[in-house]
Amino acid sequence: MVRDFTALKVSRTLLRLGRGASGDRSASKRRNGIAGGKLASARNVRAGDRLRVSAYVCASVCMTFGPDSRDQQASCEAREHYGPLIRPLLLAAKSFRMKQPLRIFCVLRDSDTHSIFNMLVERPLTNLTPVSQQPADAFKLSNSQGFEWSLSFLTPTLLKIVVVGPNHPLPQQSNVQWNNKPLAVSAKIDAAAKKAFLSVEGLTREVTVQWDDTPLVDVYETVHGSNEKVLIFGDSPHKSYCYSDNGFTRHTRFQMNNLHVGLGEKAAPLDLTRRSFSITGSDSASYDAYLTDPLYKHTPFLMSLPKPFDAEGNRQPLTSVVGIYSASNSDANWDVGRYIDEPWGIFKKHTQDYGGLEEYILIGEQAQQVVTQFSDLVGRPQLVPRDWLGYLASGMGLGESDEPIAQELLSGFPGTCKHHDIPCSAIHLSSGYTVDNDGNRLVFTMNKRRYPDFAEMVKTFHKAGIRVTPNIKPYVMQRHPHYQKLHDAGALFTDPNNDNKPVVTRIWSSGIGCTELGSWVDMTSKAGREWWRQGALELCKLGVDSLWNDNNEYFLFDDAYICKNELADDSKSDGNRTGKPTPIGHLGRMTNTELMARESYHALATQHPDRRPFVLTRSANVGTQKWAASTWSGDNRTSWHNLRGSIAMNLNAQMSLLQSYGNDIGGFAGPLPSPELFVRWIQSGVTQPRFCIHSFKPCKEDPTGVKLNNLPWMYPEVVDIIRTTIKRRYEMLPYINNLNWRSHLAAEPMNTWLGWGEFAADPEVYQKEVLEGFDYWVGHGQLLVAGAYHENELTRRVYLPAAGKEDTKVYYDTHAPFGVYKAGQWVDNVSTPLAHFAVFAREGTVIPVGLPKNTLTQSEGIATLTGSGTKVLTEEEGGQCAHDDWRGVEIFPSPADASSPAKYTYTWIEDDGVSAKPVTAEIKLEISSNKDEVSVKATAAKNGFAPLWGNTLWVILPRPDVRKVQGASMTMMYKGQTAYAITVAGL
Repeated sequence: MVRDFTALKVSRTLLRLGRGASGDRSASKRRNGIAGGKLASARNVRAGDRLRVSAYVCASVCMTFGPDSRDQQASCEAREHYGPLIRPLLLAAKSFRMKQPLRIFCVLRDSDTHSIFNMLVERPLTNLTPVSQQPADAFKLSNSQGFEWSLSFLTPTLLKIVVVGPNHPLPQQSNVQWNNKPLAVSAKIDAAAKKAFLSVEGLTREVTVQWDDTPLVDVYETVHGSNEKVLIFGDSPHKSYCYSDNGFTRHTRFQMNNLHVGLGEKAAPLDLTRRSFSITGSDSASYDAYLTDPLYKHTPFLMSLPKPFDAEGNRQPLTSVVGIYSASNSDANWDVGRYIDEPWGIFKKHTQDYGGLEEYILIGEQAQQVVTQFSDLVGRPQLVPRDWLGYLASGMGLGESDEPIAQELLSGFPGTCKHHDIPCSAIHLSSGYTVDNDGNRLVFTMNKRRYPDFAEMVKTFHKAGIRVTPNIKPYVMQRHPHYQKLHDAGALFTDPNNDNKPVVTRIWSSGIGCTELGSWVDMTSKAGREWWRQGALELCKLGVDSLWNDNNEYFLFDDAYICKNELADDSKSDGNRTGKPTPIGHLGRMTNTELMARESYHALATQHPDRRPFVLTRSANVGTQKWAASTWSGDNRTSWHNLRGSIAMNLNAQMSLLQSYGNDIGGFAGPLPSPELFVRWIQSGVTQPRFCIHSFKPCKEDPTGVKLNNLPWMYPEVVDIIRTTIKRRYEMLPYINNLNWRSHLAAEPMNTWLGWGEFAADPEVYQKEVLEGFDYWVGHGQLLVAGAYHENELTRRVYLPAAGKEDTKVYYDTHAPFGVYKAGQWVDNVSTPLAHFAVFAREGTVIPVGLPKNTLTQSEGIATLTGSGTKVLTEEEGGQCAHDDWRGVEIFPSPADASSPAKYTYTWIEDDGVSAKPVTAEIKLEISSNKDEVSVKATAAKNGFAPLWGNTLWVILPRPDVRKVQGASMTMMYKGQTAYAITVAGL
C-alpha cells in the first residue's frame, strides 16, 4: 500500500500494467514513482488498496487513459477494478477514438481515511446456502466461490462471526485469547424464507440469520415490562458483507439516535456518531485534540449505547448496549454513520484492508458489561505497580544537557523535589542518554559524556524513592553500531520490490523534523526479538525499574514490505496462523508494537521475577495491553483547547481497555503553559489514572530544550497550589490503587462519563452541555469532578446525574460552602477558584486516604527496595519517603435530615503495590446512620497482607456534618474536621 499522497496520477505507462517499452515489467517497476514514494506497477494498486490522504487536504485522483491498443486493454482491466464511477469515461475514450489521453479527476473529500479505490470495490457476498453438515457449535453458510460464513456463540451474549474465502484468510494475529469452546447451537430453519432461528443454552434474545441475499444477522430483545421486540443489532440488507481483492467491508444498521463510544484513542468530543476514523497509529506529534486522526492507537472496538428517548424526544425504555470488535491488526476505517448512500439505507461501515473477517458482537444491559466481556475476550488490563500512581516526573530537555552534563542535572532533581516539598514517585529518562555526537538517537547505546555513570545516577533516584524508566525506540539508523548485525541476522523488514533488500526509510533522529536514514526492527523475526530483549535486559541490569516503549507506531509506508512472521512457536498465545514471511499489511504493522511490549515485559520479568513488570507504551494495538500496563495520549500541544479535548480522549480510551491512561500535563509541544493553564492541567491530571508532567520546549536559542520544561515549581506564584494538589493525589493513593485493582480484576475504568451505568437512564446527561462538557467520574458513581477548562473560569454550572426517577441520593460539595444537593439537578455558581476544581461526592461514597507523601507499604522487604537493589531512605534516614502507617476513610453517608437513611457497603484492597504475585487484604465497611450518629463497621474480608497502619481506621465525615461516629475509641482533627478511630476486625 502506498500512503500519504496529496495527488495521485495513474499514468498511461502505469495502466499498461507495468510493461516497459520493450515489455520488460521489472524495468517499469523501477521507473514508476509517485510523489516521492514508489508504486511498482498497476497490478500492485489493487482496488482493495487504500491510499492515505493527508488530513485537511482535498486531494485529487488523476487517471490517464490513452488511445492505443495497449491502453484499451488496460482500460478493460481498470474497468473491472475501478467500477462504475469511471466506466462511462472509459467508454467515451474508446468511442471517440481520442488521440489525446483522457484524464479523469476525482475529488477525495473524506480526508479522514479512505480513497476512492476502497469505496469502489464492495462486492456483496451472496449466493450463500447452509452447509449440508452443520457443525455442532456454529451455523455455517458457503457458496461456490469458496467463501464460508459462520456464526457461533462463545456465551449467550458474545457472538462470533467469521468469513473466509479465496485471498481472505482469518486474521493472522487477532489478539483474542478465549480458551473455552463455543456453545452448542440449535438452528430452526425456514427453507422457503432462507432464514434460521438460532438458540443456545441461556440465550434470552432472538437471533436470526437470513441468506436470501447477503447474510443478515438480527438480534432482538423484549422491552422490559412489555411484549414489544426491539432490534438491538442488525446487518444492513443487501450489503452486509462485501469483499474487495484483499479485504472486507461490513455494513451494520446505524442507530442514529444512539451514542457511540470507544475506538480507543480518538479525538474529542466523546460521541463518535456521524464521524469516521482511521484504525491505525501514526506519530501524531503536536496534534489537535479535536481534529487529528489517526492518533497513536489501533483499537477496532466500538460500542453503541441507546438513549432513554427517541429521535423526537419521547421517553423510551433503555435497551442493551452492543459492542463490535473486529479482531484484525490490519489497518481499517470505522465510519460511524458519516458516509451516506441512500439506496442502501442507514448504516455504519467498517472497512478492513486485508484478510477475512473475525468479528465479535458483545451485548450487555449496561456498557460496563460489554467492556468486561471485551476484556474476557482479549485480556484484562495489567495491574499497575503502586509507585506509578503518584507524580511521574519527566521532561525531554532534562536529559539533553551537555553543560552541565545531564547526569549532574538530573541527579539534583530529587533534592529539588525535597526543597519544594513536592513528593515524586518516578522519573522518565527521555532518549538523550542514547545520542551520538550529532544528537541522533541510537537505542541501547550510552552517551558516556552526558552520563558517565548511569547506574550511579539511578541509585541516586532510588534512595529518594523515585523509580526510573528509560525511553527506548524500535528502530536503528544506518549509523547504529548494531545495524549491520541486525541486517545480517534478518531482523529488518525487506522490500519485495527492491530485490528483497532491507527497508530503509527516514526515521526521526534528533530535533523537531530531523530525520536520518534507518530501518525499523522486525519484531516478528526471532533475531529482532532476541536483540530487543537482550538490549532491554542490559538496561534492566543498570537498575532501571521500568521500560518506556516510545515511537512504536511502526508507520511503514508500504504494506507489501515483508516481515519474517516467525511466530509459529507462539501460535496459541498470540493467535498466529501461518508462521511464514508475510506482507506487513496482511499481518498488521502494529503487531510489532505488541511484540515490542512483550519483549520489554519479559526482560523486566527476567531481571526482577518477583516484581510486577511495568511497561509504558505510546502506541498500542488491542493485544499490547496484555504486556504494557500503561499508556498516554502522546505528544500533545499546549493550549486550553487541547486540555479540553483531552478529557473525551481519556474517557474513550478507558472504555476501550486503555485504562491506565493520561496525557502530558502542561502540553508536550508548543509554548510553556501560562500559570493558570498549568494549574488547571495539574488539577485535571491528579484525577486520572496516569499523572505525568512532561514536555519538550526547544527554541532557536535552546534547540535541545534544556532550559524550558514543565516542572511543578516553574511558577513561584502558583507553586503552593500545585504542591497542595499533588499532595492530595498522594492522600488518595489508597483509593486510586483500589480503582487500579478494579481495572485489573473487572476492567472497570477509573474515569467514566456521567452517563455510565445506571446514570444512562437520565435524559439530561445526553444534552450537549453535559455530553460535550468536561465532567466525569473518578470511580463510577463516586466522585464527580467538575473542572475549570477555560481562562478565568471561577464559577460554573454543574449537572448532578440521577440513577432513575426514584433516586433520592444526595451529592456533597467537598469544598466551601460544602453544599448538599439532590440528584438530577443543575447547580449554578459552583465555585472553581484557581486553588481547586469542584468535586462532588455522591452519597454512599467511601474514599480511603493516606499520608500526603510518597510512602512505603512495608518497613522491610521488596517494597523498600528498587530495581538497582538500593534501599529507599525514609525521612528519618535522611530520605524523602515515609511509611504508609496511617489510614483514613472519608465517608459520605445519608445526610442527617434524610427521611429514610440508607445503608452502604464498600470494600477496598490493600497490598504491597510491588509484588508480581501480590497477597492482599480486603477491608469491608458497613455504614448506616441516623440524625445523631453514624455507624461504621470495618472487617477484614481477606487478611493476607498486613498493612503498616495496623487495624486502626480513622473515619472522616463530610464537612460540616457534626454527627459522631458510633463506638469510636478516640478522635483527632483532620483538615478542620473531627476524625474518629475505629478498629478493623480480623486484621
